[in-house]
Amino acid sequence: MTTASNARATETPKKRGVMLALVALAIGVLTFLALRSPVVTVGAVSKVTIAVPMQVSSALMHVAAGQGLFLKAGVDVVGQPFELGKDALKSMIDGKSDLAVVADTPFMFALLGGADIAMLAGISKGRRSLAIVARPERGINQIQDLRGKSVGVIMGTNQTYFLDAMLQVHGVPSNQVKLVDLRADTAVSAFKEGRIDATVVYQPFLARLEAEMGDRIKVFRGDDVYAFRFMLVGKPSYIDSHPEEVRRVLSALIAANQAILANPAEARRTVGHAAKIDDATMAKLFEPEDYAVSLDQAMLLALDDQTRWAMAKGLVTPGPVPNYLNAMKYQHLDAVLPTAVTIVH
Repeated sequence: MTTASNARATETPKKRGVMLALVALAIGVLTFLALRSPVVTVGAVSKVTIAVPMQVSSALMHVAAGQGLFLKAGVDVVGQPFELGKDALKSMIDGKSDLAVVADTPFMFALLGGADIAMLAGISKGRRSLAIVARPERGINQIQDLRGKSVGVIMGTNQTYFLDAMLQVHGVPSNQVKLVDLRADTAVSAFKEGRIDATVVYQPFLARLEAEMGDRIKVFRGDDVYAFRFMLVGKPSYIDSHPEEVRRVLSALIAANQAILANPAEARRTVGHAAKIDDATMAKLFEPEDYAVSLDQAMLLALDDQTRWAMAKGLVTPGPVPNYLNAMKYQHLDAVLPTAVTIVH
């Protein structure tokens, strides 16, 4: 006679056999599907090409790339190097890069010229990044002495606005100064060779001129007149269709900001390596507090001021000042670091 205990003993091996068969079947189905389906890594995103001016003001980009912070944030960034921000911006507008780093003035010119672009975040703001360098031997000992003198600038950049702002503050009509359109390196050589009386320079050219020429030059800084801003921009179509990539890029730049504050010396060396500037020069010009990811009201006001200036100078078609808030994709930075967005929206 079969007892209850004998029945359970007989059923147990049968149940185990059925369960093993089901497990084997499930493994087989999963293996079959894995072989037929492409491998997808959780959280993986496509590459992002960013056009970057190889300047100190791009420090957050340099640190994020040099210290592997982009990869840690889960985004594969390909840097596209340029000398100037306006060239980086053109690359992005022409579809050769996904995003670009550029100063506020070229951004303003491009937007007023009809370019479909938007701002994601400011990444630096320096008040000692630009200066006018002049020759005392030419009778230039103060800004007012620039009347009738030749000054080298890179047209279409923030240098022209900076120069006009400095002249205005010191009561010098801009039409009394002769502007000479030059690239950064040729402006420095023209100044050193005496072919122009003064020039507007950015770092590291300024630090190098000060080290080389000493008291043979006069340096006019505009700490209280102008803030040199770099920003991350892109086409709205790209930004809207790649929100995850955009936010990971912003996260990496925020991490770079933290890395600069935590270890300024290491960050300085990383930036110097990327921009090909020796560490002794970097030590003189690197200001950790200049670098932060933000969207603030001051940026909107600066764009408004520059627009009115450009219209008054006849550099753009006169008309109402656009609402630059409409050209800000602040939602992405707000999602990553809400405290960094202080614009009124």
